[in-house]
Amino acid sequence: MPYKENRALLVSFYVAIGLFSLICLVPFVLAVSGSLSTEAKIAADGYSLLPRGFTLDTYRFMFSSKTEQIVRGYANSVMVTVLGTACSVLVTTAYAYVITAKGFRYRNFFAFLAYFTMLFSGGTLPWYILSTKYYHLDDTLAGLFIPYLLNVFLMYLQANYFRSIPHEVVESAQMDGAGHIKIFFRIMLPLGQVGLVTISLFYALQFWNDFYLPLMLVTDEKLFTIQYMMYYMMANIQFLASGNAARIGGAIVAPPLETAKLAMTCLTVLPIAVLYPFLQRYFVRGIIVGSVKG
Repeated sequence: MPYKENRALLVSFYVAIGLFSLICLVPFVLAVSGSLSTEAKIAADGYSLLPRGFTLDTYRFMFSSKTEQIVRGYANSVMVTVLGTACSVLVTTAYAYVITAKGFRYRNFFAFLAYFTMLFSGGTLPWYILSTKYYHLDDTLAGLFIPYLLNVFLMYLQANYFRSIPHEVVESAQMDGAGHIKIFFRIMLPLGQVGLVTISLFYALQFWNDFYLPLMLVTDEKLFTIQYMMYYMMANIQFLASGNAARIGGAIVAPPLETAKLAMTCLTVLPIAVLYPFLQRYFVRGIIVGSVKG
């Protein structure tokens, strides 16, 4: 009897989670459907789960004159995501190792410094002056990822993984003559792989979705990421819509406004939407293990 009750409860949980997942999927389906609909149908009948008046005119409009910019935006986003994730993971894990190394006298001090930044911020203006006047990160590729090199929450998450590694392993390596660099790369990182995958995924999502750094630090169109490129294109489309006409291939047409917003959403979200189902288990396992160990 308890087995049947547990099984019924488990089935009910799966049904509830399945329904909730479908509800969460509806906005993305509406965005895809709307991007494949005509502007007139969207204005007259609203959104639907299936395209109204199926057409690719919105994507033709976007790619007719901006193909090179969109491709470059994707390339910049991929480059920033890869470089930013690699550098951030290295800095984050190194800092996490420092505050967990029992032989380091000032580890509590550095832990407090990191924690202090979670409570108090210098503000946007001092940050901008520091980034542009002193670090000269404006209109540079480095400016799109260096300000995010250390996420304190992810650093503490990785520190929990390092604390879960038995200290006897580190002591054994030290007795064999291993220094901190060798211990870090040969012992801590391999044994903390779950944590590495978890924070890597968080950083990758952060860099791919970031809109703030390009907005604040970049004016050169060659450095626009796909997210900022979409915003830039949307502003241009709204400007064209204010004149009620645009020229495509010699013909005068009304620029798509609502469908363009949905198409831009699809273009920016699609890579993450494709990869996330395969990587979601690392998020769940990584957060659970990192939050209870240590």
